[in-house]
Order: sequence, then structure tokens, then C-alpha cells
Amino acid sequence: MKRFGPVRSAALLLVAVAAGVGAQEVRMAALGEIERGAWSLHEIGNAASARAICVRDPRLLLQLIHGSAQCTQYVIEDRPNSLTVQYSCPGQGYGRTTIKVEDRNLIRLQTQGLMKGAPFDFDFEGRRTGKC
Repeated sequence: MKRFGPVRSAALLLVAVAAGVGAQEVRMAALGEIERGAWSLHEIGNAASARAICVRDPRLLLQLIHGSAQCTQYVIEDRPNSLTVQYSCPGQGYGRTTIKVEDRNLIRLQTQGLMKGAPFDFDFEGRRTGKC
């Protein structure tokens, strides 16, 4: 057994390093299907609401309520047309967002959580409106 100890240890280390690299490189396939540009988000059930945003990076949509807060994200589901991410923002709160991509210019975004102690729960339809 002593003869294979260093080899086995090196193999386990290599597997651990490879697993760590894979865990850090989460692809989030559905985000690649979202067209960059100007988007209009309408809260479903609230005809008066419209929120215009510029989507230069679709990851912005994952923390729509928490904005640019430094948050830790955990991918719950990653499919070609659907993504669910849970995130935690120290001192700010947390959230869970699901994005369903109908096509490159139409999405459904559901997000809920807590922002500074206040609960939120929104269901948006997003449509690309042009360039930023």
C-alpha cells in the first residue's frame, strides 16, 4: 500500500482540483439565449408598470431587485431555456430568480426574496425593445 500512496494522493488531488474548476465555471446556458440591448419589463397583472433596462450582461437579470450588490449565487437549475438561481447578499437580503426564455427577445422572469428586511415577489414579462 505504501508504494501506491503518493500516486493515489496525487490522483485524488487532481480530481479535487478538476472538480473545483468545474464548479466555478457555471455556464448558465439560458443567459446565452437572451439578446443584449434595451428591454422593457412589465409586471404581470399590473398594466401600469413598465421598467426599462439596458441589458449589456444578462446576469444583471438574476439580481434585478438587489442590483449590483455583492451576492453569492447558487445555480439551482440550468437548462437551455430555463435558469433558476438563488442568491444571498450580506446585509442586503436574498432572492431566488427563475428566467424562462421564450426566444431571444422574450423572457419570463420570476423573482422573490427579501430586500433589507422587506419581502418582494414579482413576475415579469420582458421584451427586447432595441439597442441601448
